[in-house]
Amino acid sequence: MEEEKRKERRKQNLVYGICGLLLMLVLLPIALRRERQADLQAEVLFLGDSILGQYRDETSIPSQAARLMDVSVFNGNFGGTTMSLQNREGREAYYRDGLSFSQLAKAVAALDFGTQQTIRTKDYVTMHFGDIVDELDRVDFSMVRTLVVSYGMNDYVTGSPICSPGEPEDTFSMEGAMRTGIRFLQQSYPALRIVFVSPTYCWFIDDDGSVTSTCENRDFGGGFLEDYVEAQRRVAQECGVEFLDLYHGYYPHEEPQDWRVYTSDGMHPNPDGRQKIAETLAAYLEE
Repeated sequence: MEEEKRKERRKQNLVYGICGLLLMLVLLPIALRRERQADLQAEVLFLGDSILGQYRDETSIPSQAARLMDVSVFNGNFGGTTMSLQNREGREAYYRDGLSFSQLAKAVAALDFGTQQTIRTKDYVTMHFGDIVDELDRVDFSMVRTLVVSYGMNDYVTGSPICSPGEPEDTFSMEGAMRTGIRFLQQSYPALRIVFVSPTYCWFIDDDGSVTSTCENRDFGGGFLEDYVEAQRRVAQECGVEFLDLYHGYYPHEEPQDWRVYTSDGMHPNPDGRQKIAETLAAYLEE
């Protein structure tokens, strides 16, 4: 009888021990979670791809625009990223999807960059992404007055679907991701000014600098670049946010070598292109 009581007590102690361990595992992340340190001030926040964010020095578009407007800015552009999600199998596990517009907007709205904090790449071109995310997590979003969003070029060249019929917030389509991201932001920051900036005209060139095709005659599966631009315009109007068109009538493209005027490779702006875009942005944002 006494032996059975001892066995029962051991069983109870084991159960209590397991319950205590489980409780500790649940509470430990909460206890260790650091308080978010919002110590970076920015009046204008940029989110987008490498068209506006290829450079991060004083010649970058955000830096030049900041000097022209005399405001503080944060350059949250990540090269190679898209408005829409790309990887239907891995979803957020694919690092560029974690840095897509809808996912970044969700993180900004919730002040939770947990998904983005896990992103670390070995590619020398993107190794700095982790540092940008760390700084983005320190931005005091209560001080941000204007959000400048510039995606679309990579949606175009990856052939991402522009829309998903019957699914207006399908984040694997550009329109759906745009609507979803805007909704997240407007719910959390109703006074935030949101400005979408279109992709610029682009050329595709070979190694000797000859133009092989342009965004007007090359379709990667989702349409021509102008189709993506017009879709952004429609969604911006539908959602009550602003849209700045840098596609129509912005870069000269009558002659084959016009790509050299404002771009370094037919797509990314050269120093003159960065200055032109920065001046256009500053003038528009100050209106």
